[in-house]
Amino acid sequence: MVTVYIDGKPVPWADAEQLIEEAAATRTVEFRNGSGRVFATAVPEPDWVAAITPEETARRLAEPGFTFEEVKKRLGWE
Repeated sequence: MVTVYIDGKPVPWADAEQLIEEAAATRTVEFRNGSGRVFATAVPEPDWVAAITPEETARRLAEPGFTFEEVKKRLGWE
């Protein structure tokens, strides 16, 4: 028998389809066999796009950087 877990809590199969669809975007969903062993996990992706603000972009652009040629030289590739 397979049991669906959302955030570590078992979910009844009758509710699973709706809950998986709602939960998968923000919470961890696990599928476990009869002995409780996890055989599949769906982990939501972090919302990294929200972290790309104009302020963060400006901060990173102001940091010192290196050209590819400078990096190769530092690594001894030239």
